[in-house]
Amino acid sequence: MEEEDVVPLRLGVRASPPALTLVYKRGSGMERYRVMPIRSLNKFGSVDTVLNELKQRHSQYLAKVPDVRMEKMMRLLQETQKGWAVTAAVETVEREYSLDPLQDLNKLDDHQLAKKKKVMDGSFERNRVSADDPDYEYDKQVEFKTGGQVGEGWDSPDEDFWG
Repeated sequence: MEEEDVVPLRLGVRASPPALTLVYKRGSGMERYRVMPIRSLNKFGSVDTVLNELKQRHSQYLAKVPDVRMEKMMRLLQETQKGWAVTAAVETVEREYSLDPLQDLNKLDDHQLAKKKKVMDGSFERNRVSADDPDYEYDKQVEFKTGGQVGEGWDSPDEDFWG
């Protein structure tokens, strides 16, 4: 089977025994369900190694699944293994992977910053319009209405700078 034949539809996790579940379609249109066991997931460690191993073992199925989505599922499993309820675990993981425009990213450590950047990259890719897209318009110009006169501020031409 080729990678192009697999179209992922839904991704989920199973808590006991830990596994990643994938609902996908093949080229024929028939929906299939695949359970991929997660081995050696440490509830306090990083999910990166386990995620890379899983992607290598099941590359033909996970090639089109975004890394951030799989990482979130692994983190969800980690939180439930720590003893948290599923709803509390979901809230914790959503908080980790959400973007707050008022958050100062300079204060984050490297690992947290990498998570935020992965989320930003995914958002950018979803919203990007390339030249191949049907909605693409070359040299698009948009006029913005301000809703009235904008007050003059520090750069007003009427101000006498030297006076």
